[in-house]
Amino acid sequence: MRSKLLWMTLAACVVASSSDARDVFVDVLRPYVVTTDILGVPACDAEGFDDPRFLELDRGVCLFHTSGRDEQHSKEALDLLQTAQIKGLPPVHQNFATLLSGLLSCDLADRHLQRYRASNQQSLLERAMFCRARRMSVAALGTIRWDQALFEYADDLGADQVLASRLDEMSACYAGSLDPAFDAECGLISNISEVEIEIFVDEGVDPVIEKYFSGVESPITAMFARKLERAEGLRDSAEANIGELEEGAGKVNAAYDALNAVYEAARDEKIKKIYDSYRDAILRANTILDEFERWKGGLFITAQNVNLLPKIAERAVEVDEELARVEELGFVEKVEALTTDVRRIVASEVEDARTVQQLCRIYFCEMSNRRALARVIRACRRPSLTDNPLCIDQDETLRSGLLTVDFAGAQSIEVGDLCRSAGLEAGFAVTGMGPATAGTCLGAL
Repeated sequence: MRSKLLWMTLAACVVASSSDARDVFVDVLRPYVVTTDILGVPACDAEGFDDPRFLELDRGVCLFHTSGRDEQHSKEALDLLQTAQIKGLPPVHQNFATLLSGLLSCDLADRHLQRYRASNQQSLLERAMFCRARRMSVAALGTIRWDQALFEYADDLGADQVLASRLDEMSACYAGSLDPAFDAECGLISNISEVEIEIFVDEGVDPVIEKYFSGVESPITAMFARKLERAEGLRDSAEANIGELEEGAGKVNAAYDALNAVYEAARDEKIKKIYDSYRDAILRANTILDEFERWKGGLFITAQNVNLLPKIAERAVEVDEELARVEELGFVEKVEALTTDVRRIVASEVEDARTVQQLCRIYFCEMSNRRALARVIRACRRPSLTDNPLCIDQDETLRSGLLTVDFAGAQSIEVGDLCRSAGLEAGFAVTGMGPATAGTCLGAL
């Protein structure tokens, strides 16, 4: 199909039923497909439609898609779709009828707006009809349940008969007749100029200022006078307290100076002893270090009184050259890369098992838990994934659950066994688990 179903959110593990999409009494959420059997009926005559349950809906859809649809066709199609919606349509059919009703009301609103403007804004009837059609369109488009919008167009229709065209029409409505700028025209809000707003504000503000702020007897003036008197009292009290603190601080400072003089005398006496001991230790250490240097200098003198230091210095040049050669050839990087490859190969089996376990937790604990199971079952009816072993049937069990690959010969394993072999607990490799169990399972990710 050119238009993907709007509710599709699963990227894998989905399948759809191959039964008739309009068998609403088996599954009310099956898609409604617009086909040539609906749009190809001559003049959209009632005799050309087989199913009486959807007669008004199918005729309304046919008239909506009539080439060069005029105002009469729009009104007739709107009446049919509104009648169909009160006859107990399934949710998907109801939503499609609501979408087309909103677009038809928007079309009628456009026509009334054009005639109202052509009358130089004098035709009050056209304005009233415009506002009525506009409100009906807003109401219809605002009540569409997009999670049940499983409607689409068959592939063999024209290039403009696709769901994207309807969505473009809806966007054009919101940018045109449904624009909020027309709310005032329809009496939803009042047009007030900036000058009028300023006059209203001034008329409201001036009495308040006069009553509460102006004059010596106003409440605000009296309040500030009381606050000023209180602040002056607090300031005088603070100045008295500061004077008392300064007097007490002088006494504390005098006592500190006397005690500090005694402390410094005792400290200097003890530090002198420590300093003398430290100086003696330094002198002894320097003497030992000097003796060590003399001993070290004789380490490179052989029994034949040959000094080896010059030869060592010569060899140092060769060592530097060899080091430069090794660095230029990149031996260190190659060894490190080899080590990394070996480590990666050794750890790949563990990493693969960890990845498989994570995927299994996502599948069993998130996608097939009790909360999401119904959506997965509905999604699993798509024909394109009929043989998918991960899909779940109506009885809430895996369709086959057997994964098969061709690797050095045919290999197969059951989905549950694969997940359990990767470390997933057996209690989590089930479908339809409760919210608490699913939360515990996902907490291990």
